[in-house]
Amino acid sequence: MDFSLLAEVFERIEATRKRLEYTKELAKLFAAAKPSEVRRLAYLCNGILLPQHEGIDLGVGDKLAEQSISLVSGKSVKEVETVFRRKGDLGEAAQELLHKKTQLTLSAHALSLEKVYDNLMRVATASGVGSQETKVKLLAELLSNASPNEARVIVRLVQGSLRMGVGESTVLDTLSVAKAGDKSLREELERAFNLTSDIGLVAESFFEKGIDGVRKVKPIPFNPIRPALAGRLPGAKEIFEKLGECAAEGKYDGLRLAIHKSGERVEIFSRKQEKMTHMFPDVVTAVRKQVRAREAIFEGEAVAFDECTKRFLPFQETIQRKRKHGVGAKAKELPLHVFAFELLYCDGKDLTRLPYSERRAELAAVIKQGETIELAKNIIAKSALALKSFFDECVSAGLEGIIAKDLSAPYTAGTRKFAWIKLKKSYQTELADSLDLTIVGYYIGKGKRTQFGFGGLLAAAYGPRENSFRTVCKIGTGFSEERMKEFKQMLSEIEVAKKPDNVDSVLVPSKWVKPRYVVSVTADEITQSPTHTCCRKGNQGLALRFPRFKELRTDKNPEDATTEDEVMELYEMQGQKNG
Repeated sequence: MDFSLLAEVFERIEATRKRLEYTKELAKLFAAAKPSEVRRLAYLCNGILLPQHEGIDLGVGDKLAEQSISLVSGKSVKEVETVFRRKGDLGEAAQELLHKKTQLTLSAHALSLEKVYDNLMRVATASGVGSQETKVKLLAELLSNASPNEARVIVRLVQGSLRMGVGESTVLDTLSVAKAGDKSLREELERAFNLTSDIGLVAESFFEKGIDGVRKVKPIPFNPIRPALAGRLPGAKEIFEKLGECAAEGKYDGLRLAIHKSGERVEIFSRKQEKMTHMFPDVVTAVRKQVRAREAIFEGEAVAFDECTKRFLPFQETIQRKRKHGVGAKAKELPLHVFAFELLYCDGKDLTRLPYSERRAELAAVIKQGETIELAKNIIAKSALALKSFFDECVSAGLEGIIAKDLSAPYTAGTRKFAWIKLKKSYQTELADSLDLTIVGYYIGKGKRTQFGFGGLLAAAYGPRENSFRTVCKIGTGFSEERMKEFKQMLSEIEVAKKPDNVDSVLVPSKWVKPRYVVSVTADEITQSPTHTCCRKGNQGLALRFPRFKELRTDKNPEDATTEDEVMELYEMQGQKNG
């Protein structure tokens, strides 16, 4: 496939905000691809080279990209910077300069999708002495053979800023439309993706083996399974009315870990699919000793434990174990206990399709007794009173609350369904839960805060259907001086000149940023507001009243933020309590 075809489709997609239209455009692109090209095409549509858990990052900043554009266009780096500042987008700057290029470093050849992908992979994996120069030359080679439109797309790819609003959800729709003409196969494609976290693998399986091949996809050790998510209800009575007799597990305030084992190899992934194995050597050792299977994938909550007081520590203490340096010393200072709560794969068997009661029995059989890994506290509740008693017991022991689970439900990877329902002690307050929101901008600050160059955050909920972020609050309280300095430094590195295309906002902050960081926020209540776009109907959206910064959630991706549907759910729960 010529890369020009992909660049033309990307240009048309950027020109429309109608999901149906750009799904059709992408479907035509996939239909025109050879089966051998589909995997790479799926990755590039998402602006990646490999799934996130592979840890491959293009790592090309503005300066390196400017050098490559300068090399090909014949303009100085300073002239490239001037155009970049004027356009506010380095891809558009490359497009303009290559219209006027006065010097070619290589004779032009039509670029193929394979050539672009391979060069970008070499850019991403270049390391050691001279790697920066290698990256500049590899990118310049592509740009010298690119049309202006292709150059715009290539530069945006290497910078991680395609600006199309296309996410994995859109690609799954596209695959179904490309083969079936509609979205009828979406659910089965999504299940395969949620089990493997690899959009390229799913696309390739679908095009080579059809939907039967997709149905046979099962968990793969060292490919993270997208975590199941819990719904919310305001009390034990409502939960029991929904589920009837159910299981209930303690909800621990720690780090949710996905632990994979095959032979002696053990890998640990965070809920945002980053590899964290090296941070938890004590857990790795325990897995080798305590897991009775040759191959296994299980989930657990890791909580720091104080050996002196024999008490579990709060999340702020546990998160200190998430570090790159001083790992051994911190492991001795803050040993972890892992409370296993789900077994998803064991010695070739996909357990996600089994009901919870069978998964729990398999988990109990696989985990040996030991000091580090143990089963999450669990009961079978035969009444709302039993559920409430267990909740009170867990809260008294220092836990966040409970998770109630449908005894007959399979594991719903990557989705939020009422197979799991959480009840937390925070639900006794006016707003039923804290929200995890994505930062889309920040304010410079006034008065005393001027010295820090930071005054607050503009934060948004996630809309998975449109892959967009819609604002729900401005956060101005809860920041220490150290935290303000930290935010200023972090956010200034991801500033953009104009509002990102996947952000929907009426408010304009001092600085826009790429949606990258997630913060946990508490508030008094959720109210209707004309100034925020979350759950907007007509001229009214939903907003947090008196929002307060709680903590930075380094364990979450922007797409893991609280969704619009969840904000509406919390708003309605709040209404039930007031009613």
